[in-house]
Amino acid sequence: MRRGWFVLVIGGLLACCTAAPAFAGPVRPTGPPAAQTRIGAIVAQLKRDHVYVTDQVPRALPPSTAGEIKALVGRLQVPTYVVVTSPARRSDDDTHAPSDLESLVPVLHDRLGKDGVYMVVDPRGALGDVQQFGGTRRIDVEDAYEAATSELPYEAGLLKVLARFVDIALSGQVQERAHHPSPRPKSAVRRELDAYDRGNHEAAVKNNTALGVGSGLGGLIVLGLLVGRRIHRGRRRPAPPGKKKPPPKKLAKQGGKR
Repeated sequence: MRRGWFVLVIGGLLACCTAAPAFAGPVRPTGPPAAQTRIGAIVAQLKRDHVYVTDQVPRALPPSTAGEIKALVGRLQVPTYVVVTSPARRSDDDTHAPSDLESLVPVLHDRLGKDGVYMVVDPRGALGDVQQFGGTRRIDVEDAYEAATSELPYEAGLLKVLARFVDIALSGQVQERAHHPSPRPKSAVRRELDAYDRGNHEAAVKNNTALGVGSGLGGLIVLGLLVGRRIHRGRRRPAPPGKKKPPPKKLAKQGGKR
């Protein structure tokens, strides 16, 4: 009898365990949807606005940056999509992310499906890529961006780089300025280091000059002392032995004896 009850209890427990999953709701994916990935978020923003500016570096890029970028690229008079973001590497949760900023340009054009100039740069403006897809008015944007980054120091900043890029693109001298760039201005750090080196060099020259003058004066003083001592000793030197001074001659007495 006891054995029969035991079998019934075990059977009921097993039935409850196997039936529990049937009443559980559907399993929801824990990973982020595709629209929330990095590229998806950028594309969604570009559909609303032609300029996307990352919010990861608020100190370097104030809120007014997007509006200033629009005013600059608007001078090109062609549809221009600008993305300002930091370089990113592929991750396990975002397999579609590009390995660098250069590969992001064609991906954005493919996702957005619109012709125009696509520009992806880092918050400093020193790294990135720009390409033009379609359109009746062609601009040599790639060489213009290369010339702009070559003519400015590394710490010039995003807005200065974009302003120089637009100026070069509209100058009609893109090829010349890209292939024969002017010497890149020195960065602020380089100028400070050069000033520091010049200060050290000038201080070393002054120290060496002072040391040489002091050494020269010291040598002249010592030489003067030696010469004076020699002259003094020469005056006091006694006559050589065996040579005596002749006695002074006596004056003959005038007149004879009386």
